Amino acid sequence: MFYRKDAAVALAVSVLLAAAGYATAGTTESTPAVTLDAAVVNPADAAPQGFIMQGLDRVGLPQVKDAGFNIYGWAEVGYTLNLRRHGHEGPIMPGPFNHEVGNHLMVDQGVITFERKVDPAKGKFDVGGMVQLTYGTDANLIHGNGLAFGNDSTAGKGGHADQNAYDPWYQLDITQAYVDVVIPVGNGIVIRGGKFVTLLGYETIAPQGNPFYSHSYLFSAVPFTQTGILGMYTLNDQWAFTGGITRGWNQALEDNNGAIDFLGQVTFTPTKAIRAVLNLSVGPQDEADTSHYRTTIDPVVTWQVTDQFKLGAEVLYTYDGGAQGFAPEGLSHAYGDMWGAVVYASYTINDYFTLNGRIEKAHVYMDNSATGAGNMNFYEITLGTTITPLAMIKEVGKAVTIRPEVRYDVSEDHVYTVGGGPEAYRDQWTLACDLIVAF
Repeated sequence: MFYRKDAAVALAVSVLLAAAGYATAGTTESTPAVTLDAAVVNPADAAPQGFIMQGLDRVGLPQVKDAGFNIYGWAEVGYTLNLRRHGHEGPIMPGPFNHEVGNHLMVDQGVITFERKVDPAKGKFDVGGMVQLTYGTDANLIHGNGLAFGNDSTAGKGGHADQNAYDPWYQLDITQAYVDVVIPVGNGIVIRGGKFVTLLGYETIAPQGNPFYSHSYLFSAVPFTQTGILGMYTLNDQWAFTGGITRGWNQALEDNNGAIDFLGQVTFTPTKAIRAVLNLSVGPQDEADTSHYRTTIDPVVTWQVTDQFKLGAEVLYTYDGGAQGFAPEGLSHAYGDMWGAVVYASYTINDYFTLNGRIEKAHVYMDNSATGAGNMNFYEITLGTTITPLAMIKEVGKAVTIRPEVRYDVSEDHVYTVGGGPEAYRDQWTLACDLIVAF
């Protein structure tokens, strides 16, 4: 969701993506490759030596590792400077994850994960799963409906945080809690049940899966998590399939409309260097509305051009036939769509430095059949670097990461506010940096 324009347009942007149900993408995904988003890495890989697990070994508890369990986590601290603002009030556009208050240090995430992976390739029955807890300023924005610890102000139970979600700033979230069961049929079918991160999107909530501290607009156009049942099957080295039903976008112990939706993914890996993923979500997502469907098509491609150079791209299209936030009095619903594209490029200079770039356009259209149609366009370009200052130390490796960036946003409308006040601009420069310590 985005935050404000001036008194009119800013509200329209916020309602557009929030009330239409556009949430935010991917969390930490540490699962069989069949369910991984194209850009996702296993966060445990950021600390491959497993500091927590090493500690358990040293105190005489190797049985935890021997049983296939892994305990790991990370902490992220960040700072965002808006070059046009000097106050500490209000979030920075575009939200919600680029919500750092200007000139203010934020503890974004403190995450602990308890996981037991399953391997369907072993051809035998197995049980695993994950419980993942997140604490920090990000946690207050990713609560599933009915599963909030703090201010449950997630946009009318649709799972999209409004500004009241920042009270208190630091909250706890059960980001994932699911069970995996392997059925030894063919290459092995994995059945997952519980609360898990969405399949949609290139970027993730877990910072290790992203090239930048800030997020794309498209990241703000798909859900964080979903709760339901998925079946996952890897046909061969090239094809993998995932499909199932969920309670909807960002729904957990409660459901905003009592209906289910379909969530699916097809992964095609023609070579070791190229991976293409097609994600699909279809179903009713709006509050107390089961007759109007939201359909999202989300292809994601990554290409490791050389050992040093990598490209990635995401295209997103969402149509919502029940965008209630734009339905005037007397009408049951509006309709609208959002589409966009984002391209990523990364070049690894050495073990210490990787250069990153991102360029994006996002388009939003809404028609409520009474006040007419409206279009809004957003553009951004971000440049930065990923620094691993301790890469020379084998025992630490990539456990410490620093990501400075410079970002320029521009829109055809006045949407970028200053200090939470009524004044807004068509463009915005921000400087940001975060520190990630994995353990």
